[in-house]
Amino acid sequence: RRGSRVGSARAGRELVPRPATGERGEGGLAVFGRRSSEPVRTDRRDQVVSTGLTDRLAERRRANRSLLLRRATGLLSVGIGVALLVWVVAFSPLLALRTRDVAVVGSDSDPDAAAVRDVAAEHEGTSLVRLDVAALGDEVADDLPRVKSAAVTRSWPHGLTVALTMRVPVAQHRTDTGYEVLDGEAVVLETADGPEPGLAEITSDDGAALTQEQVGAVAEAVGSLDETTRAQVASGSATATGQVSLVLTSGSRVVWGDRTDPALKAEVLAVLLGQTASTYDVSSPRSPTTS
Repeated sequence: RRGSRVGSARAGRELVPRPATGERGEGGLAVFGRRSSEPVRTDRRDQVVSTGLTDRLAERRRANRSLLLRRATGLLSVGIGVALLVWVVAFSPLLALRTRDVAVVGSDSDPDAAAVRDVAAEHEGTSLVRLDVAALGDEVADDLPRVKSAAVTRSWPHGLTVALTMRVPVAQHRTDTGYEVLDGEAVVLETADGPEPGLAEITSDDGAALTQEQVGAVAEAVGSLDETTRAQVASGSATATGQVSLVLTSGSRVVWGDRTDPALKAEVLAVLLGQTASTYDVSSPRSPTTS
C-alpha cells in the first residue's frame, strides 16, 4: 500500500502539465508576472525623469534671464553714474571759471592786468576741466602787444593764474603817425605822440625811409644789449645791406655789423666800454678793435 501511494503520488505529479514559459496560468496571470510588467514600469520611470529634466532646464533659463537682467541693470546704473559725474565735472557750474578769480602776475601796469581779465571773460562759465589753458595763453599774447608770452594755470575751483612775460621797449622809430615803440624783436608795442625818454631812436643816415629789415636789424642789436649798456645808446641806423651802427650818449660810435652773433657782440661790447674810445668795432666779435 505504501509503495502504491508513492507511485500514485508520483504519477499524479507527472500528470500535471507544466506551463510553457510566458504562458498564462489561471486568472490570466503570467507565470513570470514581474518580468511581464517591467516595460510598463520602465515607461513610468522615463516619464518622471523627462518631467524633472524639463523643469530643471526651465529653471536654468529663468536663472540665466535673471542674471542677464541684473547685469544689464548694473551696467545701466554705472553708465548713468559716469554720465552724471562727467556733467558735474565738465559742464556744471561746480568748476566754472569766474573772471573775478583770475590773478595776473608779471604785469608792469594795471591796464595790462585788466586787459588779461577781459580776454579771460570770454570764457566765463566754462569748466576749468574743459578750458584749454595753453590756447588761452596764446590768445592773451596775441591780443595784448606788450605781452610776449602768458603761462596760464588753473586755480581751483573757479580761478586762473596768468603769469605774463612782458615785452621790453628798447627803441623807437619816427613815422608819419608818431613814434613807434619797439621791443628787441621789432614788435610795435605802441605809437606815441612824441619820443620816449631812455629809448634809442632808429634813424637813417641819408634821410631815406627805412625798410622793415633795417628797423628790425637795429631793434635786434639794441635789444640784445644788457640794461646798463642799452642805456648808453642814443640812436642806431642800418644800411641797405643790413650793416648796423650805434651812437652812444658819449658821442662814441659802435660798429655792430650784420645780424649774426648778437649775444656775443653784446657781451664783447660791454667789456670794451670799460675803456675810452671813439669807435668800438664788434662786427667780428672774436677779434674786436677800438680806436
